[in-house]
Amino acid sequence: MVLLSQVFSDVLEHPNQNICGSAQQASAWTPYSVTGVFLVAMALLHKKVSEIPEDAVRLSEDDAIQYFLNLVKNWENKSEVWPIVYTPGILGGVTVFSGFYINNYYRRVLKLGNYGRFSSYLPAVALPAIMATVFHSAFVLPDVVLRKEPCPVCLQTRASAFQSAFSVAYPMMLVPLSSFMFATRHFTYRLPSITEKPKEVFKLYRKLSGPIMLPITMMLAFNVALTIFLTGKEIETVYKINFRLLQIERQIEQDGGFVDEP
Repeated sequence: MVLLSQVFSDVLEHPNQNICGSAQQASAWTPYSVTGVFLVAMALLHKKVSEIPEDAVRLSEDDAIQYFLNLVKNWENKSEVWPIVYTPGILGGVTVFSGFYINNYYRRVLKLGNYGRFSSYLPAVALPAIMATVFHSAFVLPDVVLRKEPCPVCLQTRASAFQSAFSVAYPMMLVPLSSFMFATRHFTYRLPSITEKPKEVFKLYRKLSGPIMLPITMMLAFNVALTIFLTGKEIETVYKINFRLLQIERQIEQDGGFVDEP
């Protein structure tokens, strides 16, 4: 027990060690737990509270997530953990493309030129991309790491809903409104009054949006498919990491338990 406690302290004090996957290097790590979740030889496992080992050290879920992300960050073979590292950024990138396409189209048909270019691209392109990245990192990835959601399809659906909202739905609502505002202010396109003739404005919106509905639909389908694929790869990666670490634990047990490195 003393050895395990000391080893655990070493883990917390040196979280940036490279994880090479060998039994000898893994021997410097120790089991610890979260409520309902505990780690054995660094592996996250779901167990009932009554099944958690007595010598396990309890941590909060936030600490467990941070610990696992540190493992991923310092994993030696980066090709094995790329879904967890790059998925939020990839989703943010495709959101930038979607927002740019939608904003550019409405600016072109409303003949805005350089009027309000920065003011329109910031909320229509940059903000959705940031939100897509943040929402996936905050509301999808933690559940993937902790495996709190027993239904992988539910996680993929949640992730694709966030992505669809920020990559397509949000720009399709915001961009026309902001573009109509700039067109009215700078007299680049004759528009009916939104307060006096809202139905006419809506008809114009449908007319202007008609030519891009097919590309928008394809863009939406691509975002959904990509998000489902990447979230599935994240789930698969977490499983593989935990499986690898359990193999290390078994190897350590066969070699006679935890030993200190010289």
